Amino acid sequence: MNVRKFFLIICSIISAFMFLLGVASLGYINLTATVNADVYNSNNNNLISELLDPYKTTTENVNVLVLGGDKVNKNTDTMMVVNFNPTTAKISILSIPRDTKVLINRKNAKINAAYPVGGGEQAIESVSDLLGIDIKYYVYVDTSTFRKVIDKLDGVDYYVPEDMNYDDPIQNLHIHLKKGQQILDGNKAEQYMRYRQGNSGKVTKNYDGSDLKRIDAQQNFIKELIRQKVNIIYITKMNDILNLIFSNIDTNISMDEVLKLSKNITKVNANEINMFKLPGESINGSPWYYIMDRTQTKEIVDQYFKENSK
Repeated sequence: MNVRKFFLIICSIISAFMFLLGVASLGYINLTATVNADVYNSNNNNLISELLDPYKTTTENVNVLVLGGDKVNKNTDTMMVVNFNPTTAKISILSIPRDTKVLINRKNAKINAAYPVGGGEQAIESVSDLLGIDIKYYVYVDTSTFRKVIDKLDGVDYYVPEDMNYDDPIQNLHIHLKKGQQILDGNKAEQYMRYRQGNSGKVTKNYDGSDLKRIDAQQNFIKELIRQKVNIIYITKMNDILNLIFSNIDTNISMDEVLKLSKNITKVNANEINMFKLPGESINGSPWYYIMDRTQTKEIVDQYFKENSK
């Protein structure tokens, strides 16, 4: 199994969830501040209003570029644009293959080179130019936090669709999960996300050895993760989780700005999250590139990632 593909899987989960989790936790802070403000007498209302003014919610759609990879080498095996509508709590996620062909400093390059070359601002510029949209914020998440975050969240109650048995001594990868409903801790969740086919190589209803089937499984897991964990129970125990997350994050989003996005975050419906992969095709050659289909991409972008999208 390609190590880069594994990082793509892990980062996709971390990145999408961490963005929502951060907004949700600060939304809880915002809610608490509002409730506390109500208990003060009328003489203090104006003062409190002034203090909270910077944290008023916004109704504008926002696009956030979520990056994931190895913080030491600054690679970006995962690149996703997350569109969040604070008014409707609608979320759309567009995954961008790391080998997508773009221009960086007027030279042909793969899009995963943008962050190492010029940090978050260069990554924003490259993706914005590629898709023809406005991206204001970026978040870079290190892959090493995956297992710890799942454990901090008390695991994920998830249905494993079949027995999973796979061993790769070279990578020291051993997957052994039983079919059925169960709590996946960090280690088991990692096994589930890496699984593509069993030791026998047998094709089953759920897995045929392809990335397409595995992507389906990954997206189902992401939705279930969000459904279970973006709620008041976990928002109230955010300190430990946020300390773990923010020690591995590079971002240009300030606390003030996140607070403004917090309206209706608890109303996020995992079943209504729109997930897309950048349309295109792989072109063999040296170097190897993924070429975006501009017509299909425009249809997705215009409907879900423009400033006035619903």
